[in-house]
Amino acid sequence: MRGLRAERGLTLTEVAVVMILGTIVMGGLVGFYLSSQGLWLDASTQAIAQREADLVASAVRDSVRKSSRAIVTASPDSLRQQVALYRGGEAAPYWYFFWNPSDSLVYAGPDVTDAAAGPMGVSPVERFQLQASSYAVRLDLRMRSASGDRIETSAFAIMRNSAEYARLANR
Repeated sequence: MRGLRAERGLTLTEVAVVMILGTIVMGGLVGFYLSSQGLWLDASTQAIAQREADLVASAVRDSVRKSSRAIVTASPDSLRQQVALYRGGEAAPYWYFFWNPSDSLVYAGPDVTDAAAGPMGVSPVERFQLQASSYAVRLDLRMRSASGDRIETSAFAIMRNSAEYARLANR
């Protein structure tokens, strides 16, 4: 004989409780996934901007080392400048690094008016400051990642072909 207690199955209340608990667990899992995905994206964009800053600093450093003279000019202001690099006794610069006001990116090339010269990265540059002496160049660079984080780096390079470097090296 079967009683009411012997019947198998779920009541509507039990199904509703299980569904509510399942929804809460799934909501927590989705929230955790979305949070970790956002954190990964922030870190990824910051790493890309850091690599671009290192690329610009390395390119400036390598070019300065091959140069004999550097002239820094404000372009358009003291936070964003350009440097013209010279070799030997040449009257015209052989290479430029400059900030472009139309897109806030840093460019490099043989001419500042060369439209074919592409940007060195895609992260906007807030500060591209240079200081040149008779034998060295210092770069201070600040970029902004796609997520809004500021990336700062600096570089210092000695012009190994400069007369001042040769004089100091022969002491």
